Amino acid sequence: MKLITDITQPINVKDPVVTVGTFDGLHIGHQAILSKVLEQAELVGGDSVVVTFNPHPRIVLGQNVALLNSQEEKREIIKSFGITHLVEIPFTIEFSDLQADQFIKLIHFLLKPSKIIIGYDHGFGRNRSGGIKLLSKLGKEYGFEVLNVDPVSSATHKVSSTNIRNLLLDGHVAEAAELLGHPYSLSGKVIRGNQIGKRIGYPTANLLLDEPNKLIPATGVYASYVIYNGQMYRGMTNIGFRPTISAHQLTVETNIFEFDRDIYYEKIKIQLINRIRDEKKFGNLNILKEQLALDRQATLKILT
Repeated sequence: MKLITDITQPINVKDPVVTVGTFDGLHIGHQAILSKVLEQAELVGGDSVVVTFNPHPRIVLGQNVALLNSQEEKREIIKSFGITHLVEIPFTIEFSDLQADQFIKLIHFLLKPSKIIIGYDHGFGRNRSGGIKLLSKLGKEYGFEVLNVDPVSSATHKVSSTNIRNLLLDGHVAEAAELLGHPYSLSGKVIRGNQIGKRIGYPTANLLLDEPNKLIPATGVYASYVIYNGQMYRGMTNIGFRPTISAHQLTVETNIFEFDRDIYYEKIKIQLINRIRDEKKFGNLNILKEQLALDRQATLKILT
């Protein structure tokens, strides 16, 4: 996959089939769009192109945002689908002022698309004022076909980034994974903690997130997988404020099973599989240790 960030000159592509969006989370609705792009690109013998933004528009506009994936994670997922070109438009305050028709004029200048594929509710341009009706009108003017993709639903939820965020904030990581099409993950470097876990036989890898705007799910203990150096390990992750030791800063720390290596300042990815329990305050460290043994048993049942 070729990554393009320069939008000052036309991009060298052949009969491109294009989709545009923020694609936060790359959930199964987004994946349906990517599949449609690949299908249509193969049909016309052209390139498959995803156009997105970096940073996320809400960050630039000073709005609250809890991202479902970092830019790096977004790139990895799009690449895994077999998309040939990823265009990341540098998003600025000035760019946010582009009207919908001006934005499509830019897309035409950059790519001269043969087809543009969007989701059923996609909005583009300033204040997301453009939609399928305007895009179809501009398609006739610029010579591209417009296709839209119907909404996708699971057995219990409409698939949307908003619904996924709400599920994660309630700790329902397994339900969120159904909508995402993959486990929700947190990535970053391992930093030093206060060594309490090590003292009681449950050393933890404390995570410094590589994306500060990434959504952190509800506090509690989770069965998790840890990916380190291309290998996957089982573990249990605590998200919370560690009330037993009167800590007051939110931390993400993971006890990695059958693992005894110094990985400080190295990168890991944590996949949250299921929430085991709420975070609790225990009377002393011995009681906490007894609970961690039970948590480990519960985790192993989930991950085996």
